[in-house]
Amino acid sequence: MDKTRILLADDDSVFCQLVGELLAEKGYEVMLAINTDGARQALQRSGFDIMMLDLCFPALMDGFSLLEEAREKYPQMTILMISGEGHIPDVVRAIRQGASDFIEKPVEPEQLLLRIGNLNEKLQQLKRLRHLEYAAIGMVGVSAEMEKVFDAIRAAAKYDTPVLVTGETGVGKELTVRAIHRLSRFGIRDLVSINCASVPRDLFEAELFGYEKGAFTGAVNGYKGYFEFAQNTSLFLDEIAELPPGIQAKLLRVLSEGEIQRIGGKVGSSNARILSASNQDLEEAIQRGDFREDLYYRLNTIHIHIPPLRLRICDIGPLAHHFVSDFCLRNQLPPKEISSRTLDWLTGQQWPGNVRELRSCVERAVIFAERDILEPEDLVAPADELQPGSACQGSLRESMRQCEARIISQYLRSNDYNITRTARQLGMDKSNLSKRIHALGLNLHA
Repeated sequence: MDKTRILLADDDSVFCQLVGELLAEKGYEVMLAINTDGARQALQRSGFDIMMLDLCFPALMDGFSLLEEAREKYPQMTILMISGEGHIPDVVRAIRQGASDFIEKPVEPEQLLLRIGNLNEKLQQLKRLRHLEYAAIGMVGVSAEMEKVFDAIRAAAKYDTPVLVTGETGVGKELTVRAIHRLSRFGIRDLVSINCASVPRDLFEAELFGYEKGAFTGAVNGYKGYFEFAQNTSLFLDEIAELPPGIQAKLLRVLSEGEIQRIGGKVGSSNARILSASNQDLEEAIQRGDFREDLYYRLNTIHIHIPPLRLRICDIGPLAHHFVSDFCLRNQLPPKEISSRTLDWLTGQQWPGNVRELRSCVERAVIFAERDILEPEDLVAPADELQPGSACQGSLRESMRQCEARIISQYLRSNDYNITRTARQLGMDKSNLSKRIHALGLNLHA
């Protein structure tokens, strides 16, 4: 089991050092913060189980603002307040605002270890319950943003109304849809899914609604469409923004009237539950005239938006640990751990490919790392290892890809991995450069 991680936020550096050493000796992983900026940065970059917070933090001020901020952003973290003598009214206020316990200075080592031990025991029980909940949902996240997503998944699973899931590529939209289906009354049946971007436009109607024998030249047999396959279960329409206008009108009729019709056939009924996802801004698509506004409001009965990974940094550590343990378990490999240096490296990346990119990076490291603890150098992508003087090999396309990767890597290194300066020197748009870096699998860390 992973060590319990504790953040000690107190401006008394001597106190921090002594308490930190005491807790470290008992097997806890401790990080110290002697000012509010350091505490906020530590909370943002790492997932902590317990925060020990001084009521007077920083000196001559109060720690209530940080307490309130921590309760809002990191609701699963347990907070132990540290108070001086005569601060009992403030302690009562802290407990009311969400602190789990308090301890007075001067701190007795035995008393501190007892309090921390009790909090840790409750914490482990909650972790076990949370693990079961995560197993049911099938997703990992400790941020307040993901807690909202999990709450929305549970709520959406109770009803048969349409759900629209939005977010950038790789954030976990399909996982969210599958969780809703699995927890719903249709969960005992398979989820029927179709990627709208992969269907040729002239075949959309046939794929979704099917056709009768003889409906057109070449229709030698009847064909069952996705809506018929999805009777009494959920139908997942991925990349819904790619639906052609004519099919949008037919889908609107399904949602409003519950009717479907094969090409050349009679009108029938459908009780499929519609779950959809998009990485595009559908409201912008409506303004462009590419998407029907009335269909959008039908699909958007329940809307779940998943923020990008760069906006929920505290999820990176738990996700990385999960991917490592899951990959080792599935492939019958000895368990591996992630060092604190590696966690710092991971949380310092932008992850334009979001969770999907993080997973690929971590799994690649597990495959090639020769030690049991993953270090930052284990996470370097193969494309970063290209040498400026090496010859390009393989097909023309692969040779061009290697050369492009080598040139961009060289400019990145010469600019200390500053994207803006690199784009300026290469004469590229910054966003295009970021896309090429991601597509080539280049490393953004020196």
